[in-house]
Amino acid sequence: MQQTTRRSENKEKFGTILDKDVVRMIKERALKEGRTISEVIQDAVLKYGETDVAKLEIRIRAVRNFCSRPFNLKTDELNELMNEDLYEI
Repeated sequence: MQQTTRRSENKEKFGTILDKDVVRMIKERALKEGRTISEVIQDAVLKYGETDVAKLEIRIRAVRNFCSRPFNLKTDELNELMNEDLYEI
């Protein structure tokens, strides 16, 4: 398993409020992976920051088109979706 946690002496403590289910998911993930809650959250935030916004917008538009009635997805858009690596964010 690849970890993207960046260790640094330049850390800062802060507080936030999250949904109870989200906190439960974070705790379960940390326990399952043998990591701290901070590491799980930091990795998630860093991964989110690396997300290509253009690809995200294309995916959102494709989902809207795919789920609309009548079926409104162009062939090239369907091909692009079929060739997309769904596990690559």
